[in-house]
Amino acid sequence: MSTPTPSAGAAWRHAALVVLGICLVVTVVPDGPWRPAAEIVLYALSFAGVLTGLRRHGAPLVVAWTGLACGLAFFALSCLVEVLALAGVATGLTTPLESALDVAAYAALAVGALGVILSGRRRRDWGSWTDTATLVVATGLILLAVQADRHSDGTDLLEVRIGTPLLTAVLLIVCVPLALSGRRTVTSTALFAAAAFAVAGYGGAILMDSTLRESAVLDPVSLFPLAALCLAGRHPSVAELGAGGATDQGGTTGRIVAVGAALLVSPAVLVLWTVGRGGMGLVLGSGSALLTAMALWRLTALSRERERTRAALVASEARLQLLLENAADVIAIIDGAGSVAYMSPAVQSLLGRPPAYYLGRDAIALADPRDQPRLRAAVAAAGYSGEGGAGVVDTDIRVEHASGGTRWVEMRISGRVDAVGIEGWVVNFREVTDRKLFEDELRRQATTDPLTGLLNRTSFSERLESATRLIDAAAPPAVLFVDIDDFKTVNDTLGHAAGDELLVTVAARLSADVRGNDVVARLGGDEFAVLLAGADADRVREVADRLLTSVRAPMTLSGTSLAVTASIGGALGIVGDTAEALLHRADAAMYSAKRSGKDSRALADAARG
Repeated sequence: MSTPTPSAGAAWRHAALVVLGICLVVTVVPDGPWRPAAEIVLYALSFAGVLTGLRRHGAPLVVAWTGLACGLAFFALSCLVEVLALAGVATGLTTPLESALDVAAYAALAVGALGVILSGRRRRDWGSWTDTATLVVATGLILLAVQADRHSDGTDLLEVRIGTPLLTAVLLIVCVPLALSGRRTVTSTALFAAAAFAVAGYGGAILMDSTLRESAVLDPVSLFPLAALCLAGRHPSVAELGAGGATDQGGTTGRIVAVGAALLVSPAVLVLWTVGRGGMGLVLGSGSALLTAMALWRLTALSRERERTRAALVASEARLQLLLENAADVIAIIDGAGSVAYMSPAVQSLLGRPPAYYLGRDAIALADPRDQPRLRAAVAAAGYSGEGGAGVVDTDIRVEHASGGTRWVEMRISGRVDAVGIEGWVVNFREVTDRKLFEDELRRQATTDPLTGLLNRTSFSERLESATRLIDAAAPPAVLFVDIDDFKTVNDTLGHAAGDELLVTVAARLSADVRGNDVVARLGGDEFAVLLAGADADRVREVADRLLTSVRAPMTLSGTSLAVTASIGGALGIVGDTAEALLHRADAAMYSAKRSGKDSRALADAARG
């Protein structure tokens, strides 16, 4: 059966018990062996509280709490040896043994402090080590100022020369940053109080040049750290101390306060030196302390303002990153050399590759080779932002997809920007492949016959207009007008579906029997036209005969095999011909072929008619 974890209330009751014990010790227990014997009980209660933090709460800073527990244990043993000495037992041995145990206790506290300093990122932070060295030097200077020319044995020399500077260093290096951190807890505050009570007690004894037990005020003050340590170790918040780093603002504030304490050492040394020797040091030290404190106050305020600004910047960057990660449009930054300097995460869903793939690549080379000249022209047209040029240019280009194909994107290119963090072009683009395909389909439908896929009359007229705009007498264009014979009979006997199938078959045969640069079109109904580029009379006859043979070949329509014929009229263009005139002469020739018995061809005379 598991033992329940001690609560916060139990920690406060335990600490209250220690406080009650301290009050009884300093008011009831007489001097002599009984006093150190009573202090053993106080150390034991404090030791139990620290042990609870280690074993029951799982305190993360194991080295620090273990060092503290060992220090309390050594102090308890020192009190036990003092009891024996005051009782007159082996006095020659107990005095050095007591000093040795005190030294061991202070060493254990030093190890615990190092455990805090070496934990987490401070181990690799040379700034923290510099702060630590600064505070140690400051503590030494204070000690020298207080102890200079003092050789009296009235004060416990071990407590003066070892205990006070060590406890002061622990207060400044460990407890102050913990108490001022962003993760302030009952445990961190109690540790700060313990160190503060210890420094106040031992420091007061130094200034008053007396032992602790001779002062009714300093005696309990020097014992209150035991109650604070008991609360710090037994409270459940001990598990949070060192588990996660303090916030940047709290850590920075703590370090400023610690270094500020070191800066206050100089005026403090003047004051302490003056206490022993007199002079103007008191005035100078007080003035220096006031100026230093004012400067530190402003420094702390500026640091907090800087941290607020930094936090706002971090939040702004996080919002921007969130927007970029969830935006459908891709945002890219192209540097002055034309290479990709930034690509937003949306590019992965658009082009199938992560942003890192594009960094450092030539931006123009990412476009389809067919569109690269147009992209260069768009960049040139954008010019410089705010200094002439279009400023912003929109263009549609194709870019390579990870799958190997291409995607159409609508691209907006800014004018070249020369600003902090951006020197080049800002480009936004989104996929418009579906739109481009739809536009292509609309164009196809506007220019082609929906049944056969051939050019329609409008498109054929445009091609014929272009061909007759400037006719070369040596190689003029020619038109063949093709009409299927008895097409109505096929429709009436086999149905319109068979008629459509016939038209599709004839269209395919006509397209297969001409050259690639020739144009085949369906003008409407059962009428087709062929535009021959660079022809002569012999070629017109040869192509017409080949088409008659091709059309005449048997075909199967709606399960019925049959053969159809066509009548073809041809006309060779002459200089000065218009598209309308050339087509009219070919049409007239076709009717001439029909009158001659169908399944034949006729060529128009060279003269216009």
